[in-house]
Amino acid sequence: MKFTIIGDWYELWDLASTFVVVAEGEDFENAKANAAVAVLEAFPWRAEEYGETPETLWGGDHGAYVVAAFLGDLGAQAVDAVEFELIA
Repeated sequence: MKFTIIGDWYELWDLASTFVVVAEGEDFENAKANAAVAVLEAFPWRAEEYGETPETLWGGDHGAYVVAAFLGDLGAQAVDAVEFELIA
């Protein structure tokens, strides 16, 4: 199943980098784990500077949080509706 996950960073200075990830998985938790890998590929300094891993990205001091999640690929609609950085 595909999920569209809208995420943002816990840190205040990085609020401009709200992002959308379209990820596949057997269920939402699996898709969220796959999304974490894609997010760290798109923002490698999160791993390099803060030591974030796919296991620690969703939460933690320097990680991200899920703002919203939707079943299906709604990435194009989300990018059209608001200024998001799309991570496919």
